[in-house]
Amino acid sequence: MEQASFVTQTRLLFDREIKNLVRDKFAFLVRIVSTAVFALLFGMIFYDVGNADYDQYPEVMASFGAIANLLISTMFGVAQSSLREFPKDRPVFLREYSTNHYSVVPYFLAKFTLECVTVLLQVVVQLIVAYFLMGFRMNFFYFLALNFLLALASTSIGLFIGSCVEDAGVAAEMIPALIVPQLLFSGFFIQVSMIPEFLRWAQYLCSLTYAIRLASLFEFGACDTVSCRDLLDNNGIYQLESYWYWIILLAIAAVFRITSMVVLRSKANF
Repeated sequence: MEQASFVTQTRLLFDREIKNLVRDKFAFLVRIVSTAVFALLFGMIFYDVGNADYDQYPEVMASFGAIANLLISTMFGVAQSSLREFPKDRPVFLREYSTNHYSVVPYFLAKFTLECVTVLLQVVVQLIVAYFLMGFRMNFFYFLALNFLLALASTSIGLFIGSCVEDAGVAAEMIPALIVPQLLFSGFFIQVSMIPEFLRWAQYLCSLTYAIRLASLFEFGACDTVSCRDLLDNNGIYQLESYWYWIILLAIAAVFRITSMVVLRSKANF
């Protein structure tokens, strides 16, 4: 059977993704509402922390904790859904791909396009609620772009894991393996300078590390107090220029998504 053109495949697959979202709109609504509720909770707990003078180390750590919690919430919220949902869609893809309905690239492009919209909406809801309650000094739109890029990197990693396993239950069991190392090496629980040197290399594998470093630069980069400088130095914020953190996050998002395509196509051909 002759395939439709690339554009037609992508358009029809995108239309189907829209219909699936509308059909399952309650689950999406719950996701948005829960994001708003958690953002409100974070905002109340860390209320006005960004308006401190940052003269005292506890003040700096309070803002750092608020930043880390928002980024962790972004990462966890989107990665969990992509990791659980993709194994459910996998049998449909394999069946339709094997009958030459469409190719891999239009399938991933259609899913990615809708994912960008839903993820952006989720991130915007979270930041509109939490950012202004916390009173951060950093630019709102820089922080929004950072959260969005972290979300895309996280969904790409979740998509890669989901494409490698056949069972949604197995994928769910792998969520801790995806999340916990990110928390341990991000500088949130322990400063990077205090992690043993033989383990410190693992920080460079974690997308959350780069996101927290960028957000820390946004919030504390112009601060000249000793407390701010200590936080930035102890967490290795200045190891790279800030643009490298953007590039690395973008590379993580791209590499894992492309690898997911390769893995899925190899399984379909096999």
